[in-house]
Amino acid sequence: MIPEIITRETDAGRVTSVIKTLKVLELFTSTQSELTLTQMSRELSIPKSTLLNIIRTLESEGYLHKTKSAKSYRLGYKIIELGYNMRSSMSIIQYAIPFMENIQNKTGETVYLTSHINGKVLYLDGVYSSRRFGKYSVTGKTRPMHCTGSGKAMLSYLPEEKVNQIIKRWGLEPITPHTIVNTEQLMEELALCRKRGYATDNEEETLGIKCVAAAIRDSSGESVGALSVSGSIISYTEERVHMCAKLVASACTALSEYAQLFPASQFEDVWP
Repeated sequence: MIPEIITRETDAGRVTSVIKTLKVLELFTSTQSELTLTQMSRELSIPKSTLLNIIRTLESEGYLHKTKSAKSYRLGYKIIELGYNMRSSMSIIQYAIPFMENIQNKTGETVYLTSHINGKVLYLDGVYSSRRFGKYSVTGKTRPMHCTGSGKAMLSYLPEEKVNQIIKRWGLEPITPHTIVNTEQLMEELALCRKRGYATDNEEETLGIKCVAAAIRDSSGESVGALSVSGSIISYTEERVHMCAKLVASACTALSEYAQLFPASQFEDVWP
């Protein structure tokens, strides 16, 4: 027999108290790493008394911790542990790293491995062009698909119905002055990506950075991932773009053998 409290809190199999707990964790981002009880209560529209019980539970289990001032909270060490466990379970990274290192050695630029989940680019790993990036892990980062080379490469090999669904859900936000924000223009860009076999990001996601990317496709032809090479707009001559495109396209063809290992193949999209 299902306990009454669970029955009351369940809506089509979703437990309200768990959703509230997850929403607390999702408030913390790379630009909002520290929050007070008042801030969390205001952003989630949850009474402080209710929220405090959730926070104390998360804190006791290691998913949140108080700062030394005891006035705010940060994500706890358990989040890092979960992230490590998730990354370790993605065998596709181990298969992709040799290809990424080869591209990095030949280009001297940063190489990223990505997939797509819920209509966004999910970064799985990176091989970097400089030791100054050594302490930075890109794993778990998400970005819009319309403004990134990887995102456009993957969009170009998704069904038009799904592309429209992604645009409807997330919109076409102008990340930089160069971002494509018109649906018709984006569709034309995706058609060009398919024709030439690679996508580019011309300062559309980050000013001063250019990117070349190709899609990794499954047996049906749909994209499950992408490889991209990013570098300064100064170093990216037309000749260099073609060289990078050839390298990533070749690696993507080889990695298509492992298409079933990408998150896009393993998990169904859950639209928030």
